[in-house]
Amino acid sequence: MKRDMELDRVEYLSPDAWSQWHTELLQSTVNRAYNRVPFYRKRMEETGIGPDQIGSVEDIVKLPFTSMKDISENYPYGLFSVPLRDIVRIHTLRSGQPNPIALGYAKPDLKRRTELTARFFRSAGVNEDDIVQICLDPGMSLHGQDLKEGAEFLGALVIPPDPVSILSRIRVMVDFKTTVLVTTPSYGLYMLETFKERNMPLAALNLRLMILLGETLTQDVRDVFVQELDVETRAAYGIFEACGPTMAYECSEKQGLHLALDHVIPEVIDPETLEVLEPGREGELVITTVTARANPLLRFRTGDITKLEINTCPCGRTTWRMAPVSGRCDQIVVVRGVKISPEHVRNLICYSTGGKELSFLIVLGRNKHLTQVDIPVAIDESFFTGSLPQLHNWIRDTEDLFLESMGIRCRIRPVEYRSILPFLEKGHIIVSNAQFLAGK
Repeated sequence: MKRDMELDRVEYLSPDAWSQWHTELLQSTVNRAYNRVPFYRKRMEETGIGPDQIGSVEDIVKLPFTSMKDISENYPYGLFSVPLRDIVRIHTLRSGQPNPIALGYAKPDLKRRTELTARFFRSAGVNEDDIVQICLDPGMSLHGQDLKEGAEFLGALVIPPDPVSILSRIRVMVDFKTTVLVTTPSYGLYMLETFKERNMPLAALNLRLMILLGETLTQDVRDVFVQELDVETRAAYGIFEACGPTMAYECSEKQGLHLALDHVIPEVIDPETLEVLEPGREGELVITTVTARANPLLRFRTGDITKLEINTCPCGRTTWRMAPVSGRCDQIVVVRGVKISPEHVRNLICYSTGGKELSFLIVLGRNKHLTQVDIPVAIDESFFTGSLPQLHNWIRDTEDLFLESMGIRCRIRPVEYRSILPFLEKGHIIVSNAQFLAGK
């Protein structure tokens, strides 16, 4: 416990101490990336930057950006900064790029991720007496693993994510007297509505805390949970590529999400000009990891739109806070924490057709608070020449492919090309269900 308190104390460093902390770790990270990762060495040499030119944290603006495309193109080992023998875990994730992305972890990386997740749980009031139930879609399985290990680190009893039905999850919640529920805001609403539809008494629940991540938690949704379930709520934010699901998290004041400044250096940039924006201005979040051993990332562009607050929080923490994500600066849509891009959809459809490209839309609707994804695909004689049973088999197999690849179910709908042409002519690939039904 003494060590836990020491780990938490870092959140209260002075601005000068943070500057020194970041400068030392940034210099170490840049040196390691330059000397051990050929991609970064080449990119830095192309821009005329060397490790000796990083004299302070302010010099971070001299470094090149890293994109998801860069990570994909360097699959599988191209961005590792340690020998493969030092890697103890590898995760591969599907992406909208031709290659998956590979994330490698050395032992210190796993230890830090677990301690960071545990720090968030501890700040939210979770302890060894709690029963923590994690309900996330398969597409968020890596976040689920980090959350499970962080809660177990505190000594809590954990019910990890599983693919069972919502009724089974609710029964487990009631029978085992879950005290802490970890889920997405939309799935939490879905669970609450299902509970009420079945006329189950809310008094049967033992919940005292809901931890909500994967989507932006709005005040209206928070109020529903507080009023209906009489629970405390905390929001968290994280990305697979850096630090896991609790890279930023709420304190009791709920005035933004505290970033894990001991592990990352955040920036907000104009996504068009790439200019670094001052605190308080909204733009794209950029993250540089400074404690990652196996997979250091320099100025990784997350695509998420937010803004930073650098003043001390009323809770006393001096870590910078980010506002809840307000959107994306690209054509990626986030569904229950799972990122879906037109490129990914296009690649999956091309794979399912044996190499033939078909025009499509991504149509978003809602059913019982959950975002539903329909993929209208233009089918013509050049692709489909068989019987209706064969078409149904292709639809089923393609839907299974989407579920396996993305971790979220999408419905494939064969349509005529003319029905989606008006949207394609306007450059609209992602539309709402209402827009699609209206044909505009």
